[in-house]
Amino acid sequence: MLFDLTFNRVGHAGLAVSLLAPALTVALPNAAHAQIYRPAPRVGVVDRTHRGWWRGRPDFVAYTGPRRGYYFAPGYGYYLPPRGFYSRRWAVGVALPAPMRRYVVVDPMIYGLRLPPAGYRWYYAGDRLVLAAVATGIIVESVLGGW
Repeated sequence: MLFDLTFNRVGHAGLAVSLLAPALTVALPNAAHAQIYRPAPRVGVVDRTHRGWWRGRPDFVAYTGPRRGYYFAPGYGYYLPPRGFYSRRWAVGVALPAPMRRYVVVDPMIYGLRLPPAGYRWYYAGDRLVLAAVATGIIVESVLGGW
């Protein structure tokens, strides 16, 4: 272990510990060594079956309800789609415009979606989540009521 004396914002000294080994071991009186158990990270799937499921989620802090002419992308906020694309039906085979490919779904597993294959991403598109090719924007899967 490496110990380092650090200072926080108000100038108080604190002790920071850096672990040099991949697993932390602790010497116990009755056992030679015991490893500390580290649980695997949990994947929390959003239950979208009840009304207002999004309330209290940090990605929806800016959400105040539907706005005519605008889409909302969690974590990004409201955005104006390109002219002629508002209220468009985002179906398989349609190309997602390049400006709308900025609104990437960071963690699709939260929405119960599978991880995208190489060369594809999940995007927010109006009231849908769409899986589209990164290079062309062609939609290969569209999920209604994405959020």
